[in-house]
Amino acid sequence: MNVTVILEVLPFALASAVSPLLFTIALLVASQKKASTLKSLLFILGSGLAITIIGFLIFFVLSEVSPGSTYTNTDARIDLLIGLVLVVFALHKFFVSNPKKAKAKKTLNDFEALSLGFGFMLVNASTIIMFVPAAHVASYYAYTVKLTLLAIMVVFSLIPAIAPPMLLWIIRSPRKVTAIKNFINRNGRYIIAAVFGLIGIFEIIKAMQFFLK
Repeated sequence: MNVTVILEVLPFALASAVSPLLFTIALLVASQKKASTLKSLLFILGSGLAITIIGFLIFFVLSEVSPGSTYTNTDARIDLLIGLVLVVFALHKFFVSNPKKAKAKKTLNDFEALSLGFGFMLVNASTIIMFVPAAHVASYYAYTVKLTLLAIMVVFSLIPAIAPPMLLWIIRSPRKVTAIKNFINRNGRYIIAAVFGLIGIFEIIKAMQFFLK
């Protein structure tokens, strides 16, 4: 697999890492007073299990819908639909969606940390939706390449879960970490809207270029 293939998926991988809610929950888990490192690892594991299962299903299903090695009318229609959905999603985030307040128990046991990561990733639409265009790109390639691209997507999607414990370890200042959390809570919806809107427009342009040629 060459670098070009990875670059095709990279925008979607980067966008899958834009998840303010998952970041905030992971920060709350990492701030636990007892065994915070273990609980953070379990939270990451739970999130990873969830997104791997979802991602595998998305990659497999879309590969069945659009198999082959050439860009066809079906592929262009899929890209157009994906682009429209992403633009609508971005507009909804920007104008309608209210930021969700992240909540976690003051004291989590190990199983709760694991299940919290799994559960939040299952409903993490801003991450899951990016696996669809990535799967469409992967549909052109062999099974081993699909698995590699899926692994890249999974790793990037876990960045919001991995970053908080690392920040706490590096910064070692609860006040600064809280300031980062508050900034993300205030502006997360606009960041998502901007990223998803740009990718949606890119997908629409890609499809329209095919129809108009």
